[in-house]
Amino acid sequence: MQKDTRLLTGIIVAVVLALIVFSSFFVVEVGSVGVRINIITGQTKSFPQGTYAKIPFIHQVVNYDVKTQKQEIDADSASKDLQTVRARIVVNFRPVYEKVNDIHIKIGKDYFVKVIYPAIQEVSKTAISKLPVENIIVERENLRAAIEENLRKKIEEYNIIIENVNIVDIQFTAEFNRVVEEKQIEEQKVKKIQYQRMQAEEEKKRVILLAEAEAQKQKLLRDSSNQTVINLKWIEKWDGHLPKYMLSGSKSNAMFMLPDEK
Repeated sequence: MQKDTRLLTGIIVAVVLALIVFSSFFVVEVGSVGVRINIITGQTKSFPQGTYAKIPFIHQVVNYDVKTQKQEIDADSASKDLQTVRARIVVNFRPVYEKVNDIHIKIGKDYFVKVIYPAIQEVSKTAISKLPVENIIVERENLRAAIEENLRKKIEEYNIIIENVNIVDIQFTAEFNRVVEEKQIEEQKVKKIQYQRMQAEEEKKRVILLAEAEAQKQKLLRDSSNQTVINLKWIEKWDGHLPKYMLSGSKSNAMFMLPDEK
């Protein structure tokens, strides 16, 4: 019985010692920064990738991901003409490697919820409110650039880097979509009428040009039709036979038959 008790006690002691030994070290993975916190004094210190010592039950460790992170957010805003606009925004960000300890002290590990998310909502509302709703799609790239620039300025004081911002979707109200569709239909009708009008104008010009060309042709024929030209044309077409009937004179208008050639 005593042997069993001593054996059990030894096992417990060994397990406790093993736990103490293992809890005396902590590992910071690749792409992370560990913040070691003294729960008694409140002091903190950050550590890069590697293995480090800590005091069991005194030190706690919080790991921060310092690789590029991605979050997708829906931002509801109002355009300059007070139309509701929902923009789906994707932001890529990361904490400044050397400032993770400051981030932990001032903000905490949930810095995205506390800082980045509300900042995106604010800057997107401001940027969208400067544009009429019908210009938002056309000015999409400028809108994206404005949101990215203003977000970067707003977040840099918190030691967080905004790498880039993208607008992956923009949605409008059903009423506005209906109005846009009707406007597009009317624009197509106007373009069709303009095209038909242009075709009619071109046909008119073509007819005028043909008429002018024919008139010029007739004028040239009149100018070139003198008696000499007529006689030459008559000679060119004469088959060598005299006519059977000829007028006797310009005054008598008498007609006589010429003898047939033998």
